[in-house]
Amino acid sequence: MTNRHMMAIARKEWLHITRDPMTIFLLAIGPVLMLILVSYAMATDVENVPTVIYDLDQSELSGQLADELDATNVLDVQGYVSSEAAYQDKLERRKTKLVVIIEEGFGEQISTLDGLMSLETAKPKFSFVIDGTDPISAETALEAAMKTSEAFVTGQLGAVLDEQQAAGMADDLITLYRLQLESPINTTVENRYNPDLKAIWDLVPAMIAVALVLPGMSISTVIARERSEGTLEALVATPINKHAILLGKSLPYMITSLINVCLMYVVARVVFDVPFRGSLPLYLLLSALYAFATLSIGLLFSILIPSMEAALWASMMFFLFPGVLLSGMFFPVDVFPFLVKIETIELPVVSGVIINRGMFLQGVGARELWWNIVVLLIIALEGFEIAGRLFKKRIA
Repeated sequence: MTNRHMMAIARKEWLHITRDPMTIFLLAIGPVLMLILVSYAMATDVENVPTVIYDLDQSELSGQLADELDATNVLDVQGYVSSEAAYQDKLERRKTKLVVIIEEGFGEQISTLDGLMSLETAKPKFSFVIDGTDPISAETALEAAMKTSEAFVTGQLGAVLDEQQAAGMADDLITLYRLQLESPINTTVENRYNPDLKAIWDLVPAMIAVALVLPGMSISTVIARERSEGTLEALVATPINKHAILLGKSLPYMITSLINVCLMYVVARVVFDVPFRGSLPLYLLLSALYAFATLSIGLLFSILIPSMEAALWASMMFFLFPGVLLSGMFFPVDVFPFLVKIETIELPVVSGVIINRGMFLQGVGARELWWNIVVLLIIALEGFEIAGRLFKKRIA
């Protein structure tokens, strides 16, 4: 083989690549997009975890503690609630991940030595309620809240001890009290929805949503396959409506998706012992909507990209990498930068993960999931309509 032959083959391959703009995009921009996605997803610290305060003390010092909690990078105090029912509602609607309950008498306890008189009964009491559907952010937020509360109480009682020491309190009592400051508060922690913070309970429902993108990836090659096999012209020549053609192409994949949903539901319940607390008919209905949304996007890729290989790679770039890294399966979407959060709205897998976790672990219904239902409806209907319009242009 001569260099001239090699260069001729290379030129032919280069022309083949440059003939398809999507292939150029995948080769030139794809690695950059992967770098950004992986870097954002894997190097993200848990910050700004939504937090609410249930203040039973209503004192100046309890208000100061709330300000201290909000000042941390981990917690984002979004306000106060006035009852247990109020914070329960926020937990169910995923408006908060952590509830900090400041017990009555807190301000008085840390203004005097009453908070150090007894190791078990007089120390300031806190209760924390965390959303166990996301163990990583829940544990991080809980640790930050406990450390901040301990530091605040230690600072206040330490100042009281300094005053008592200056007033002549016996050194042995001062020493005893300062030892008690090493553990200045009593805490009670309640893990909602996932009492033992089992990682498998969090992972399996999310993985169901991620696994259901595979039919969407498969359908991304369906039109390209018809084109490569030379059967597209015959299909177009039929009097069948374009939307009927696309629906007919989608139906087998939809049936496969629903069969997979049922099988994965059984595996989650029997093999992994994950509880299911929602409505099963509603779950199947929402799973069908989610599957239709992913199939609509897969059809769009199939019509936009003439090459089967390029269509499959494009669908992988859209479904698989963001589906694993930006879906909220490992890291909560709340911790991503603002622009990335906006981009995640376009990913049906994000809503799929929220729906699966919510219905398996929380038992929520359509009222709590309305936003995700609307997002999936928009993605499904617009994706299918755009695919239909582009398909018409192609066959014209």
